[in-house]
Amino acid sequence: MNPSLMEKAKKLAELPYTVEVVLDETTDGRPVYVARITELEGCISQGETIEQAVENLRLAQIEFIQSMLEDGLPVPMPAMLATTTSSSGSATFRLTNRRTEVMGLGEEKPSRLYEAVLLTT
Repeated sequence: MNPSLMEKAKKLAELPYTVEVVLDETTDGRPVYVARITELEGCISQGETIEQAVENLRLAQIEFIQSMLEDGLPVPMPAMLATTTSSSGSATFRLTNRRTEVMGLGEEKPSRLYEAVLLTT
């Protein structure tokens, strides 16, 4: 494990990637939330709550990015999407990556603030 790659992975993971969370169920029918980063194909985690799924995803994201760096692969940058909507079964969630103004200059940049909304059940 290269410590400098780990630090670079941690810095990249702090960027405002788009997180999508869907309600799914396990093979035995229990509900589970599945979280993924849309720009990092294959970076997925799960949890019993939305918060747990996203927390697990943040940990997996660092390892995922570090693995890409170790393999010499380019790490995709965050998309400039504002809203993602996803449906799974009977539940639909919208996760919004809010935009913030940069130093009053009229420029917008993505922030690390996310808002999850349950649209239907």
